[in-house]
Amino acid sequence: MVDALGGFLPDDGQGNPVPASSVSATSITERALAIGNRRGLERRGHLGAVELKGGRLDGTVRFQLWGETLDEVEAKTRQLHQDLLAAKDSLWASGFLRLVAEGTSLAGHLPDLNAWRQTADYRILYEYHYGDTDRAESLIARIPIHSDLEERDSVPRETTVVTDEMVRWDNEAAPILIVRGRAAISRLSALTFVPSTVPGGGVTLTRSYEGAAGTPTAFATLADFVAAVSGPGAAERHAQVSFGTLSDFLSEFASAGSSLTLGDWDEDTTPDDYEPQILAFSSAIALPRPTDWLEVAYQESAFDEVAVAYLRAE
Repeated sequence: MVDALGGFLPDDGQGNPVPASSVSATSITERALAIGNRRGLERRGHLGAVELKGGRLDGTVRFQLWGETLDEVEAKTRQLHQDLLAAKDSLWASGFLRLVAEGTSLAGHLPDLNAWRQTADYRILYEYHYGDTDRAESLIARIPIHSDLEERDSVPRETTVVTDEMVRWDNEAAPILIVRGRAAISRLSALTFVPSTVPGGGVTLTRSYEGAAGTPTAFATLADFVAAVSGPGAAERHAQVSFGTLSDFLSEFASAGSSLTLGDWDEDTTPDDYEPQILAFSSAIALPRPTDWLEVAYQESAFDEVAVAYLRAE
């Protein structure tokens, strides 16, 4: 808020013998924006949602202006008022719901500094916005379920894992993403956190079916692969495209909006920013039969660097 108002301060120039003009908050009261300061929800890309929150600040700010002469400091004050009035629309868009001049002091001379000073007070109501993930550590990619049957001679516990069309790859594990028909896959979404070095393993996309024999037909580019396996009359049902590195694979994606903050996977005491990305296919990859499947596989059992990637087929 103060930085935004600081843009209206006069340019005192370098080497000015008087102090620099400034703006500061002299009183501030926090006001609620809505119930729980909650404005709504926003998806970041196609993975993860951010709770939209905000707040309001009700208070007074003071502009302190300096000049070598009385005329100079009063001219600066008049110009400040004019600039703020002229910018009321842009200030509203920046969050200033109210900006009202409350009073301007008489200009005074400070002998010790051989300078003139004048202050102008404004009453403000400022609204700020931010996104909040409520301290979530990660997205839910898999749900382990345990059950005790409580039957005579039964196994002590049954365990299963529930997943959907999303996997999490990190430096502990990189499970294969498998999507089975019937389906038409139009895009892949990714949410990535790479704090330093990008993991070095490659990635393969394979479209195949149960009972397929031989090596899948290899395609040199993703575009050629998608063209061959998409549509109801797909030319290939057993095909593959490979990327030499994870960077090569992610380079096919486009940014899908603002970052999402989740946890502290690299344990550097700073929350991790995940970048949402999307890879939209030129036409949907066809999986018309229950026996058809699409597989996205990282070529190692886990990342060789500290990093996280969520991947979802849609």
